[in-house]
Amino acid sequence: MKRFHLNLMKYWGFLNSYEGGYDIICTLTIDVGCYHVLYERYYSATGALYNFSSKLKDCYQNLEGYAEYHLVLENDLEFKVSMTASGHAIVTGIFKERPDKNSILTFEMETDQTYFLPVIQSINELKNTYGGMKGIK
Repeated sequence: MKRFHLNLMKYWGFLNSYEGGYDIICTLTIDVGCYHVLYERYYSATGALYNFSSKLKDCYQNLEGYAEYHLVLENDLEFKVSMTASGHAIVTGIFKERPDKNSILTFEMETDQTYFLPVIQSINELKNTYGGMKGIK
């Protein structure tokens, strides 16, 4: 089984000056091979998701390139979607439950562009609800 999922649990009404958009709390699920992560309080920002979605949309439309997700000030979750031949892609990344400890899950999973559109649409819905990089106007 392979799965990578961020589910929005809560947003705060505070704009994030580093990432753009609002601070959010998500549930992070990673299933790859025999490894499973369920992290119920992953802190992110809508702006980081918007930036990732923009690059993922380019990958989806052009079937080439890559999209990266990471936060400016935190390094607990980083991942990259890289397009390969014929619409296939590889997702590589790292997750650290506690960045101050040396316990790291490094993961890699294969996928294809058919999984990208639902991700792009979900992030667009988030953007429609919470506004763009400067929040709700």
